[in-house]
Amino acid sequence: MGTTTIPEDVSSLWKSLDPAIRAALIEFESNATVSSDKAAKDGAQGRRANASSGPRMDDTSGKFIGGSSFVKREANPGWIKVRADVYDAVKERRDKELSAKVPVDIEVTMPDGKTMVEDKEGVKYQAWRTTPFDVAATISRGLADSSNVARVTYTAYVSDYDAAEDGMDAVDTLAESMADLDVDDNAAEKTNMTMLWDMTRPLVGSVSKMEFLKFDDPEARTVFWHSSAHVMGEALERLYGSRLTIGPPLAGGFYYDSYMGDASSDGAYKEDDCGFIYLLPVLSYCNNLKSPNW
Repeated sequence: MGTTTIPEDVSSLWKSLDPAIRAALIEFESNATVSSDKAAKDGAQGRRANASSGPRMDDTSGKFIGGSSFVKREANPGWIKVRADVYDAVKERRDKELSAKVPVDIEVTMPDGKTMVEDKEGVKYQAWRTTPFDVAATISRGLADSSNVARVTYTAYVSDYDAAEDGMDAVDTLAESMADLDVDDNAAEKTNMTMLWDMTRPLVGSVSKMEFLKFDDPEARTVFWHSSAHVMGEALERLYGSRLTIGPPLAGGFYYDSYMGDASSDGAYKEDDCGFIYLLPVLSYCNNLKSPNW
């Protein structure tokens, strides 16, 4: 059996992690492998769990869906810090990658055909530096503040842009949510160079068409609800130590299923338990600051 060559950057990141974090990740991966092997034996599932397949929450035999992954309700469980430390290590590497990119002057064309090349201060638009928010603010700060997401059609990417490095060659779960909701994303007008782009995410090439989508647009609303589900999911993790499962946006909102062992079937929560409502004011902020791979 041949050996697997580990990329140098991956090896470097692994070595930079605290030993305790590495041990926790190895344990997690080991458990995930066992679960994956069992799933293969039980039969593959689609994008969403099939009805009546696998163990049920009301199974009196005690065969819970999440197994022993949840022991008790616990605020700010230790595994959150492990995950955060891994994220910080990855972010540090990504920041270094971004700082090494070469800024190149770009043009941005609006739906009315107007081409823009600089902001109000005369600063040139550049790949790896200029964001849709910057472009919108050139027109109006109100437009920038009220836009949830941009829809961009690239003329071409700059030479040092790598879709795989950017995580853009992975499964697009947001696209799945839009398909589930039957959101009209103007597919007939789109090419593989057209995509939704976070308002504060640097552009990676000249844009032949940039649109700013507000909450009344189905795509923008779905993006907002997607971010909302993540905020609520993190609240469930931090407040109760919940294990998250599925949480896509819905036509009129969002949800997040979570697993808490026996506690999952305790019934409705009291109003005081719903601590995540105190995080809702930051939703619009998080919606614009979330990472591309979130």
